[in-house]
Amino acid sequence: MIDINITLVIQMANFLLLAFLLNMVLYRPIRNMIAKRNEVIAGRQQGIERADADAAAAVREFEEKVHEARNQGRQKVQEFKEAAYVNEKDLLREASEASAKELGDIRQKVKKDIAAARKRLRAQIQAFSIDVAQKVLGRSV
Repeated sequence: MIDINITLVIQMANFLLLAFLLNMVLYRPIRNMIAKRNEVIAGRQQGIERADADAAAAVREFEEKVHEARNQGRQKVQEFKEAAYVNEKDLLREASEASAKELGDIRQKVKKDIAAARKRLRAQIQAFSIDVAQKVLGRSV
């Protein structure tokens, strides 16, 4: 059976003193180190979250710039196509006008050549017709 005497009080005082000393020497420093470690971890976690947010923003910005650059590239290509189409139309028009002018000049030259040939032939027709008539008739006309 348990005897209640002075040793029980001494054991209780001894236990309370030990609990107090352990709290002062062991538990409080460990709890302080754990609290500091949790603060450091929380700070680093916030830093990681900020870095992730910054990286995501940079990626979005990069993608937007790439998209914008592609749109500008497509727009430039379209502008170049339109300019080339206008240039092509101008060149075709100029070539058509030049060929029409050259064709007109050739027609004029052919008309002049035909007129000159007719003039020479008319002069020669009379002499030929007299020759033919003399040969057919067998006498001079």
